[in-house]
Amino acid sequence: MKKIYFLGALLACTLSFGQTILNEDFNYTVPGNIGGNSGVTAPLDGIAVNNWITHSNTSGNTGTIDLVSGSLNYTGLQVSTGNRVLLPGSNATVPRDINRAITTSVTTVYYSLLLNVVDNSQLSTTTPNYFTGIGATAGISVTTLGARLGVYSTNAGANFRLSIQNISGGTPTFTDFATDLAYGTTYLVVVKYDRAAIPTVASLWVNPASASFGATEPVGSVSNNSGTGTFTTFASVFLRNTAATPKVEIDEFRIGQTWADVTPQNLSRNEYGNINGLNIYPNPAKNLLNITSDSFESKTVAIYNVLGKVVLSANVTNAPINVASLSKGVYVVKVTEQGKTATRKLVID
Repeated sequence: MKKIYFLGALLACTLSFGQTILNEDFNYTVPGNIGGNSGVTAPLDGIAVNNWITHSNTSGNTGTIDLVSGSLNYTGLQVSTGNRVLLPGSNATVPRDINRAITTSVTTVYYSLLLNVVDNSQLSTTTPNYFTGIGATAGISVTTLGARLGVYSTNAGANFRLSIQNISGGTPTFTDFATDLAYGTTYLVVVKYDRAAIPTVASLWVNPASASFGATEPVGSVSNNSGTGTFTTFASVFLRNTAATPKVEIDEFRIGQTWADVTPQNLSRNEYGNINGLNIYPNPAKNLLNITSDSFESKTVAIYNVLGKVVLSANVTNAPINVASLSKGVYVVKVTEQGKTATRKLVID
């Protein structure tokens, strides 16, 4: 006998809405660069190429942050598009600071990126040096830098670690994510920054559990509030190539208001999954969506829009939930039951 579940009334559901502020997939022409080359004479800053602009350059310095064909990818995360960029990690030839403007009025943001540290070129063996983060301004002057992601080599150069620092001011330090990482490997990094806290707080995850993708913030982060500076608004994301920064490939730089915004799930899996007797109907749906299976156990249901964001989630045990509030369009329904998961395409009419 099948037990029937209805996605119908608002009682047993929670709604989760976020907003993606930036999704930078570096989908620009190769060969090419981001931020341009400011040259050896004035103007030293303000050279803009492919949405990024140079800031804080020093006279006599040339070189570019180049695009590389193809993408970095991470299992379980939305499949990457476009290309990737390379911070060359050569301070002698390419010292370069660039930024891309963002616009938001929120006080907490998340950012994520895929990174592959190529080797231990010029990395410090003792002190982390930051190479990306959030700027309080944008354009040719970006001097207040928060949520600083740092890196340094460990084990006599055989490995590296990532670290986080909230901001400058006072006597700031870095907090390690205490895992030795391997060169030539793609990692997913997620950072949260709360500028309203006093002092501000930056938190770091490295390779978070894939079960959290497109959902809610997991445990397992490390946090830092050592700097005492203030941060008035989120205005840009920056990349920094200078002394002791890594030779690193970076891809899929996302900024959002929620964890789900910056960890979009890869939903291109088996449509039917392995839940025995699973049936989801009607499809297209308007108000009620019925879910049946051969099991009498409760189910966890999440509905994703085409951007990979969770727009409705619920734990259902014969309790009705309403889906009439969803706009017309195509969605994906993810059902988890007794440790098994399946996904189906859904049309709201």
